[in-house]
Amino acid sequence: MNESWKEHLTANQNKLANDLETIFKIPVFGDEATKTELAEAENYFLIVYGDMQLTNTEGSLAQDVYVVYVSEDNPNVEFTTLDIISVGSKVKGITFGRTIKERVQKGKTEDYFDRVTVIFRRMLKYDTR
Repeated sequence: MNESWKEHLTANQNKLANDLETIFKIPVFGDEATKTELAEAENYFLIVYGDMQLTNTEGSLAQDVYVVYVSEDNPNVEFTTLDIISVGSKVKGITFGRTIKERVQKGKTEDYFDRVTVIFRRMLKYDTR
């Protein structure tokens, strides 16, 4: 059931992850990463697929896709964010929604890193028969 859409979603997810890794040359993790993996990377992406919601069209769903960009020592984080938006928007079926930018303190140190969550939305179809 839904086999063609499962293939489409897999290709869609792979393209987003591969494009981010190829263009930005930093690790990309899907949904979750171990503390060890994250500790070894100063700059990385985490892609999280959110809840699915009904749309007004029968057989269609909407799903938020969160591309979380964690960056240390990047004075041009806004420029990088624009590039992330461009990369995600080029993946078929994904549209840009908004961003959330945070400056996060590293533990009890005086060091900070940037965390930008770029929120996209993708449309899905499912078999209603």
